[in-house]
Amino acid sequence: MRAHLMNKKLLFLVGFLIICLATAFLQFKNTVPVKKTVQLSFISIKQTIEGNEKREQVKVSSTALQLLSTTHKVITKGQKENAFVTVIDGRIADSQKKEFWAFYVNGKQAQVGAGSYFVKNIDTIEWKIETY
Repeated sequence: MRAHLMNKKLLFLVGFLIICLATAFLQFKNTVPVKKTVQLSFISIKQTIEGNEKREQVKVSSTALQLLSTTHKVITKGQKENAFVTVIDGRIADSQKKEFWAFYVNGKQAQVGAGSYFVKNIDTIEWKIETY
């Protein structure tokens, strides 16, 4: 009778272990590997101010004006998308000489203001004094 009771306990223990291992296996088998996506938080932009070229780091979804303002001392008339750059690093665009700060993207004069243009990782931004 004692051997019969030991066999029942052993059978119960083995059955319990089989159920635990099967449950663990099924949970592991049904696990889907998680793919991590990495988002760039900064991009690298080539920026030139009157011939002085530098590669700058700027946050993704920044405007050309934000890039300029974080890397140089800038004075504008107006704000954000309506800003007109009047001074960069102490160099004033003299209105009496009909000067202005021209803003170029990839070698072409920008069709929007610096506060409206969102820089891209491949962009080259250039600022230079021109006359009208």
